[in-house]
Amino acid sequence: MTDQDKNAAKNAKTQFWNRVQMIMVFAVFAAPVAGAFLYKPSSFNNYGDLYVPARQVENLQMQGKNGAVELDSFRRQWVMLVIADGNCSKECEDNILKVRQLRFMQNNNMVRIRTVFMHTNLSAAVAADLAAKYTPIESYAVDKIAFDQWTRVLEIEDAPIEAQQNRFYIIDPAGNLMMSYPATADPSAIKKDIKRLLKTSQIG
Repeated sequence: MTDQDKNAAKNAKTQFWNRVQMIMVFAVFAAPVAGAFLYKPSSFNNYGDLYVPARQVENLQMQGKNGAVELDSFRRQWVMLVIADGNCSKECEDNILKVRQLRFMQNNNMVRIRTVFMHTNLSAAVAADLAAKYTPIESYAVDKIAFDQWTRVLEIEDAPIEAQQNRFYIIDPAGNLMMSYPATADPSAIKKDIKRLLKTSQIG
């Protein structure tokens, strides 16, 4: 074999291994992208009722113990919301207790969550008693007309009236209504949903 033939064979071998290395590098970088599309573990299944697509909630003027507050000021944090119109039933109070406990269950992540009790036509004394009993729940009164208009966003399509009542809701830090749960929902299953939301969220 002449020197020219040896050099040609050496160059061909070098080109071959260069191509192999390029393919390997491409595979390493492409694998996570492909995996994101192909791998959908069952653990991503949610327990609560998911709003698809997520609904943007409108700003709302509320009255707290320290004066007027706008709902938009809660952006950058997750909100677990309980609502009441006229009175807070046993299911309503159970939900207030539940969101309070769920917040504490998130340990260090609980600072990312606000627990909010929004109400209308509820006596100031009752609202104050509930806020004191379930501190650090935040209690806010809302004008009846504004309350009725705003809460339309919470409705679940095609669900009977009974299923719409006595629920609590999760709003993300961008102001999107994400999920809701009935008063009978299992706290341990809800905890897993919230943990996943906080883990995957890039904001709040």
